Amino acid sequence: MIKVGITGCDNLRAAELVRVLLNHPDVELRWITGAAPSGTRLDHVIPGIVGECDLTLNPRGELDQVDVVFVCNSRQQLGTMLRTLALPETTHVIDLSGRHNLEYGPGTPWTYGLSEMHRRVLVHDAHLVTIPGNAAMASLMALMPMARNLMLNSSVTLHVAMGRLAFDDENKTVDGYDISGWANEQQREVAYALRQCQSDFNQPVSLTVTPLAERRTLAVAARFKCDSDSETIRQLYGQYYDDHNFVFMVNRPILTADVENTNKCLIHIDKNEQSGEVTIHAVMDLLLKGSAGNAVHSMNLLFGLQEQAGLALKGTGC
Repeated sequence: MIKVGITGCDNLRAAELVRVLLNHPDVELRWITGAAPSGTRLDHVIPGIVGECDLTLNPRGELDQVDVVFVCNSRQQLGTMLRTLALPETTHVIDLSGRHNLEYGPGTPWTYGLSEMHRRVLVHDAHLVTIPGNAAMASLMALMPMARNLMLNSSVTLHVAMGRLAFDDENKTVDGYDISGWANEQQREVAYALRQCQSDFNQPVSLTVTPLAERRTLAVAARFKCDSDSETIRQLYGQYYDDHNFVFMVNRPILTADVENTNKCLIHIDKNEQSGEVTIHAVMDLLLKGSAGNAVHSMNLLFGLQEQAGLALKGTGC
């Protein structure tokens, strides 16, 4: 069994992570920290888990006796949290704060936790994993097959629509940042990742974020120019994602119900043959594939588990 600790259990992604891990057949959830007083029952803090566990927050015992720690604190708290825990070097860290999403790659200790981009590295070489921002993740799912095949040679426009669970303060901020500032950060993350896939990519990337009425939906429409015909592009995407367990191509508009409460990403391709503009639609669940589910997927790869372990079904969500 993989012994797991979670820090910063005071937000929706951490709550979703707990619900997933409680149902994971290969995980023993050992301890969880959060802002609530020490000894507070976890099921008083996280909805949907009454009767599932007897864990309490902030246990006073040994917090270092785990194989992996999921860090769900804000990025400002990350350094302090890791110093406080003083984890052994053998402990894996999966960081959901996004602090290192522009600081990974050769020569750094961090691996970008997107299996569809770095599955081999996650299986063989990773120790510290940084989970992509959810808008950046959806955007990259829509663009990676083009970049990996060195075919992304035009400017890219990304229209990201996110369910209201992503926003604070009545859709005014995301993770404590104003929407335009957060969108700019996600835009930089996408451009950085695309250069990791296609080293000569130097085209402008524009990303905008808008709220959706649906609570859990994360959808992106990625637009760019390409000379290849639509059938060639569809084949390219089908081949790229053929051996990935959570990505599926569909030949119709994607419905919210197709992805809600799942760890799936569905992709639909449109091309205007006259203008040469391609639109790639990628849709996923904001809290699962867009966050906690992807983090668990990364853990499965780190420890050599079947990729879908613990992610086929989930407990009650928000």
